[in-house]
Amino acid sequence: MRLFIISNRLPLKASKTGNNTFEFTRSEGGLATGLGSLDMEIEKHWIGWPGVHTETDQEKEIITEHLSKFNFHPVFLSPEQIENYYEGYSNSTLWPLCHYFYSYIHYKNIYWEYYKQVNEIFNQVSALHIQPGDIVWVQDYQLMLLPQMLRSTVKNISIGYFHHIPFPSYELFRVLPERDELLNGLMGADLIAFHTHDYMRHFVSAAERVLDLRFKLDQVQIGNRTIFVDAFPMGINYDLYHDAILEPEVQAKADELKKMYGNHKLILSVDRLDYSKGILHRIKGFELFLENHPEFKEKVSLAMIIVPSRDNVKSYADLKSKIDKLIGAINGKYSTINWTPVYYFYHSFDFNELVAMYNIADIALVTPLRDGMNLVAKEYLAAKRDSPGVLILSEMAGAAIELTESIIVNPNDLEQIEKAILDALQMPEQEQLKNMKLMQQKISRQTVNKWANDFVNELETIRNQNVAFNKKRIKERITSEIQEAYQKASKRLLILDYDGTLAPFRSKPEDAIPTTELITTLSRLCDDKNNHVVISSGRDHATLDAWFGNLPLSLAAEHGAFYKQNGTWFENIHHVLWDDEILRILQQFVDKTPRSKLEIKKTALVWHFRNVDGWLASLREQQLINELITPCARLNLQIMQGNKILEIKSPHFSKGSEARRILQNNTYDFILAMGDDTTDEDTFRELPADAYTIKVGNISEVARYCLCTQPETIPFLRQLMDPLKV
Repeated sequence: MRLFIISNRLPLKASKTGNNTFEFTRSEGGLATGLGSLDMEIEKHWIGWPGVHTETDQEKEIITEHLSKFNFHPVFLSPEQIENYYEGYSNSTLWPLCHYFYSYIHYKNIYWEYYKQVNEIFNQVSALHIQPGDIVWVQDYQLMLLPQMLRSTVKNISIGYFHHIPFPSYELFRVLPERDELLNGLMGADLIAFHTHDYMRHFVSAAERVLDLRFKLDQVQIGNRTIFVDAFPMGINYDLYHDAILEPEVQAKADELKKMYGNHKLILSVDRLDYSKGILHRIKGFELFLENHPEFKEKVSLAMIIVPSRDNVKSYADLKSKIDKLIGAINGKYSTINWTPVYYFYHSFDFNELVAMYNIADIALVTPLRDGMNLVAKEYLAAKRDSPGVLILSEMAGAAIELTESIIVNPNDLEQIEKAILDALQMPEQEQLKNMKLMQQKISRQTVNKWANDFVNELETIRNQNVAFNKKRIKERITSEIQEAYQKASKRLLILDYDGTLAPFRSKPEDAIPTTELITTLSRLCDDKNNHVVISSGRDHATLDAWFGNLPLSLAAEHGAFYKQNGTWFENIHHVLWDDEILRILQQFVDKTPRSKLEIKKTALVWHFRNVDGWLASLREQQLINELITPCARLNLQIMQGNKILEIKSPHFSKGSEARRILQNNTYDFILAMGDDTTDEDTFRELPADAYTIKVGNISEVARYCLCTQPETIPFLRQLMDPLKV
């Protein structure tokens, strides 16, 4: 078993230095840095773009040969592909959308076409290396289509996806014309993960509304797979940053920097050039601080490290111009011979320089307007080691959920930034050390290695669970086994649910009329004198009798409240179960939930919400349960959750009680039950262990087997009656 990490870029990037010659350096960015330092006891491979355009096959061979030493496998892309897939759809459409900068979204159809094309190229290259049994970990928003592509291309692999940037709310995500294709792409993964539960919640909401899925807590069933969604806050290589200052060259650099900055308190800001980082707000917040607190003149400076990024793009070039102008204005207004208010570095620092800056900085000012995690905050805390220091952190950064001992600010509020700077400068050293220690304890446990191991371990658990569940899936061998048992038996019982089992769900339940194929199949089953066929349904007895009354089979209606035996209907309930209060509550919820409806049966009340918006349905369902608990308890009524229905009924009868009644009257040497709902699991539980219990549509811990889709049901029943293959 091997682990394949697939990301837009490899941890090493190639740069052309001459004719067929290249140099290789570490890629920038938190993802490459974090995953590049992983220490896992598993063979690791990495697939991604090497960061350079190649013009000849010989150049590709040179790069491939060098990278293969590290188990890195390059994906070569043309300038047009990089422009339209990466700079275009990824960074001009998805990036601003996910960071809530709606006005920055730049959309072109050609961007999307190239995005699909490049995802397919990644798929093709990956398929050359990945083998059945491998674990695949797809990284980030540039490759949202890849999980489903890999699922179709390479069999028997475990696929995880991690989204490293914020996932937007449904209201924003829905503006994408390709929203369903992106979400379907992610659904190829077994585990879809985010840094925080907020992003996870937004994803689930979007998937339910766009794809009409129904999540049960953190999971959803699609076909024969269970897909899980979870939150894993990414960490850093804590020991690397924590112990770096012990290295003589780093300590020497720190000492040199201390002399350069003198006795001034130093506020440090480290960012990549991007409008989501809140750089202008930060500078203005510091300017407001200088204006309102002249007593700190010549006592505090802001050091801004801004790593160049996409400054050939107009919005980024404009941002840089504004930054340059604003810093120049502040320094021009406030600086003295002995003091520079803002030190500005428009270039990246090497590791030793950066850690030295972290170590000597009195305050880290980390105030992105929106950020998936932000590892700078964690790097600063680790590098401080035993020194006092204060972290000012945006509430919009994913890290804010963990680092609650920092000074949390709204990055849009300049006065909050100003006050946070003042509070940080005035914070007693003992309080600084206490807060620092608490945060260091958290990030020292939640390291990048733990993050990766937790993700891979959960992926392994999901794989094992899906393998175990998949054994329940009815394949040709199992069908033949059931068919043989059926044909050898002399007295058979078949209990069949209707909606979702014998017939597909319809938007209007009254439209789910039995097809000719179904009636023919049931007639064939009933023609065999050894068969006792029962349709056990939640539908009312009048409807079932109208549809199936002419067939010599048994019927159980309203979950066993009525049953038809030998042509006669019997009723288990002879009085009204509910009162006006319950009816009033249900009607109130119908009125305030568009597209829901109330069905009043003789022995049950059913609130249907199949056509209701997924998020609203989940909210109203829980609200309705809360409202009904007290009156239903008073009347000894059961609240039962079904497949997009909520039913109020007597607890004294169910599909299970009906199955129990049938078994008391006869003995059978072959029993088969099929159903798609939780109510059918009551039937399964009452049957002997050797009965063939089959859940339709998803896998059940109660049923022995499953059929993945409803259309498989009738062919399966017909095959039971076909002659055995010799």
